[in-house]
Amino acid sequence: MVSDYSDPAYREEIDKIAINTIRNNMTDTVYFKDRDSKFIWNNVGHAQQLGVASPDELLGKSDFDFFPKDFAQSARDTEITVMASGEPICNIIEELVLDDSNVRYFMASKYPLYNDAGEIIGTWGVSKDVTDQKVMERELQRSYSKMELLARVDDLTGLYNRSYFYEKLEQMTSLYNSREDGSTFSLVILDVDDLKMINAQYGQMNGDVVLKAIAESILTNTKKADTCFRIGGDEFAVALMDADKMKALGIAKQIVNAIASHPVTLDDNQEKITVSAGLVTYDKENPSLSELLSVAERKVNKSKREGKNQVSF
Repeated sequence: MVSDYSDPAYREEIDKIAINTIRNNMTDTVYFKDRDSKFIWNNVGHAQQLGVASPDELLGKSDFDFFPKDFAQSARDTEITVMASGEPICNIIEELVLDDSNVRYFMASKYPLYNDAGEIIGTWGVSKDVTDQKVMERELQRSYSKMELLARVDDLTGLYNRSYFYEKLEQMTSLYNSREDGSTFSLVILDVDDLKMINAQYGQMNGDVVLKAIAESILTNTKKADTCFRIGGDEFAVALMDADKMKALGIAKQIVNAIASHPVTLDDNQEKITVSAGLVTYDKENPSLSELLSVAERKVNKSKREGKNQVSF
């Protein structure tokens, strides 16, 4: 074949080759539809996707013959919009739920189909199976979320760590500063009594057993909206959302009493463990976080001085 680009016969031959290549060899699906969204031309890749032997078997049929009703209706609605506006809609992510364990994803682009008079007589489109990419994206997102969570969590107790403690306090102060209903939050700091003596008598590993037991008691005696932290070697914190001083005091005492009433087994011995706690309530008229934490620490020290195993407020 002579490559005379201006020769009509050459152009006609190239058009024929291009169309046959798209029809027979393109792995992405290509289809043309009439105004009723019925197929009038399909490539082999589309026929294979729909499980038929030949594109000719698709003629006069529609997505409703092959896909769940909601999926087919969504495609039909998009095609109606394309025909009404004359504007293509590109890079649509379509989710095809086949069953609980089989979901496929397609990236589709739909365009208006014109006749020689410039009238819109239907639509045409291209779609690509992007299931593998979507699965990979989700796995990466899950991995990122897991890494983000691990960066916030104390690996010994499973509570949030000191870094996230400060981040959460900033978020909470911003939240309650914007409220006008008078609601606030309270903060409980808890320090384990005599942990150094426990470590000296039973060893560091048993000291870790104590810290885990305390963390479990804290979680058991707080609600989901409250956030629990390990903020130091033997220091814990609980941020109590929507809790004034009296409400927070009841919860703090409950935590302290729960810890004291559940002895921990250390080398076959039942040891009573106690904590000293300090309670402060946030006041947006005095919004300094450093002062809030300083007051909480002073309250903890007061509990230590006055006999431990108590809450100072």
